[in-house]
Amino acid sequence: MNQNRIFVLRVPIDIINEDEIEKTIIGILDNNKSNQICFVNYRDIMRAQFNREFMNCLKKSSLNIPVTVSVRFAAKWLKLKMPTVYNPFTFIIRLLGVLEKYNKSIYILGSRKQNIQLSEKNLRASFPGLQIVGRYAGSLSNQQEDNVLTAIQKSTPSLLLTGKGLKGNNLWISRKSGFFTPGLTMWGKSCFEIFSGKKNKPADMKGFKKIRETILSVILPWRLLRTLLFFILLTIDKIKLR
Repeated sequence: MNQNRIFVLRVPIDIINEDEIEKTIIGILDNNKSNQICFVNYRDIMRAQFNREFMNCLKKSSLNIPVTVSVRFAAKWLKLKMPTVYNPFTFIIRLLGVLEKYNKSIYILGSRKQNIQLSEKNLRASFPGLQIVGRYAGSLSNQQEDNVLTAIQKSTPSLLLTGKGLKGNNLWISRKSGFFTPGLTMWGKSCFEIFSGKKNKPADMKGFKKIRETILSVILPWRLLRTLLFFILLTIDKIKLR
């Protein structure tokens, strides 16, 4: 991997400018292994401090994309190189555009049946050069999980895009990584609800998000405590780096 990577409280964060997305994605696809992509906010960084499995998931991930300004603030506070912050849905659209350009394929998994069906229809219309090699909706029982994993293996998608309904979200992908063929895997939370039109596309309002995070931290005591702990841990880490 050639992309720049920094560490915030031991969590790897990748620095990718918008004009580097295509080169980075194609470079990852060429490494002949299964590669997880994770979206990371400061809550994920905090969760990783107290959850070893989640920390290992982020450390094994081939690409950790920062999605909140608090991650950028943490990098600045630690005097590290500043990462570009992305809107998760916007990044997914850019990713799908790259895959379409190179005639790659996708398997979609999760959400509700109607959402997945509408998502498939809209994806075919928006990305006609992207091959959709399979789909499955809903939560998975053990038997269903085995069947779906087999279907994913047989279809060898360039990208396995997952949404709501999978137990563990990013951890589900990490736990099952040994079953996946070379390519990309990603959990996109509400991506299928947005693709299907059931949820509005989020706007890129980074300044508003920063204000919103600050207000919520003040009016919700537990959020304030979590934010204070985050800052304390960053300060301790900063002292260690001197």
